[in-house]
Amino acid sequence: MELLHGVDLEQIGRFEELIAKEKFLRRIYTENEIRYITDHARPAEKAAGMWAAKEAVSKAFGRGLYGMDPREIEIGHLPSGQPCVILLGKAAAQYGAYAIALSISHTDGLVVASCVAYRE
Repeated sequence: MELLHGVDLEQIGRFEELIAKEKFLRRIYTENEIRYITDHARPAEKAAGMWAAKEAVSKAFGRGLYGMDPREIEIGHLPSGQPCVILLGKAAAQYGAYAIALSISHTDGLVVASCVAYRE
C-alpha cells in the first residue's frame, strides 16, 4: 500500500482582498467552488479553506500547486458537510487511482487542511 500525506496552513485575512478579484477566483477555483465561496456568510474563510485543501492535496502528491492546475483539484462537500476532493482533467488521469481523505479546520484567523491519499 502507498500512503501519502499533505498539510497546509493559511491566514484567512489574506483572502479578504484576493476574493474581491474576479481574475483570482477564476484562476484558482472551479465554478462550483466559486458559488460555494460567494454564497457563504464568511467567503474569505471558505476561500482560504479551499486553497489550503488544494495545497494539501497537491503536497500529498509531491507536486505543490506550482506543478498542477488548481482548478483540477475541486473541493466539494458531502451531504454531511464533510469536505471531499474531486480530481479533474490531468490530475484525475494521473492520481485518480488514489482514495483521498480530507480535513479542514478553521480558527479566528487561520485555516489548516490535511490530506491523506492512499492506494493498494
